[in-house]
Amino acid sequence: MSVSRNKRSGNSMNKARAMMGMTMGCIYIIVAAALIYLHLEERIRLGDDVLTYTITTLMAAYGIFRIYRGWKMYQE
Repeated sequence: MSVSRNKRSGNSMNKARAMMGMTMGCIYIIVAAALIYLHLEERIRLGDDVLTYTITTLMAAYGIFRIYRGWKMYQE
């Protein structure tokens, strides 16, 4: 009886972690989009253009990875 209870508890914990991962991925993508927007409006300067685009591209790519990993974890 305790084995099935632990399995259900672990499954719900994985789903919570998956949801948190997908949420954090969305936040990373939103921050990357905001940085691009602020850079194009010339309200923020992170260095030259190459550095700004590199940082935002990496943030967006990591956000997509977090969403993908969370989705796969949620399906298990």
